[in-house]
Amino acid sequence: MGPQLDVNWMIAHSSNLLEGTILFTIMSKQSVLVCPFCGELQKESKVCQVCQKLLYPRGVMLAEAEMGPWWIRREKYPFRPGLKYDNFIDLVRTGEINTKTIIRGPTTKQLWKIAGRVQGIAHLLGRCHACGEEVKPTALSCGGCSAQFFVYRDRNNLGLDQSNPSEGEVVGKSCFISDESIFETQSAPLQMPNLSAQNAEQESGTIGSPQFRSVQRLLELSKKKNTLLTVSLATAVVVIGILIVLIVKN
Repeated sequence: MGPQLDVNWMIAHSSNLLEGTILFTIMSKQSVLVCPFCGELQKESKVCQVCQKLLYPRGVMLAEAEMGPWWIRREKYPFRPGLKYDNFIDLVRTGEINTKTIIRGPTTKQLWKIAGRVQGIAHLLGRCHACGEEVKPTALSCGGCSAQFFVYRDRNNLGLDQSNPSEGEVVGKSCFISDESIFETQSAPLQMPNLSAQNAEQESGTIGSPQFRSVQRLLELSKKKNTLLTVSLATAVVVIGILIVLIVKN
């Protein structure tokens, strides 16, 4: 009687057993992942549930192409990677970044500042980063303090070294430049002159050197040519004079 009851119970609950087996199988195959962009731990999927970034290989490549050394302080997305300069400019144009937005980037040495005081960003918001005067977003320099407005498109430079961030350049050309920009210009380090090379150059131009003898020969040839031309010209004049005399007598 017992075995028969067990069989009947199994038959009666076969659908529940099947559903439980399927559910257990699905759960055992599920895995978790960390979003490479916002760091959120979640179930494996093709789209992040928090930052909405695509998590399949092509989507990851596209997202990586947008990364850069510029950050916005956003409590909603505190772990998002930085943006490249061009994407940052897009946020300025759409109004997501204003003069009071807290940002950081290569020109701030990665220290937080309000956008209205950040070089490379402030002028796009209509303010000079140096003196705070109103400027046009298309201006190349400040009319008040002559500060230059640069762009910074180097995605790999965080601006943490002692020199100015690379890829700093004026968008367009201007005939005006401030003293500050002249002093900030990067140049090759000074080196001591090579005295031996200078001595060699000086010796190469002294009397008796191959270069001097070559010039001397050219001058001598030139003198000979001038002498020959003078003699030829004198002879021609004499011949012409004789011919004129003969013609007159006849």
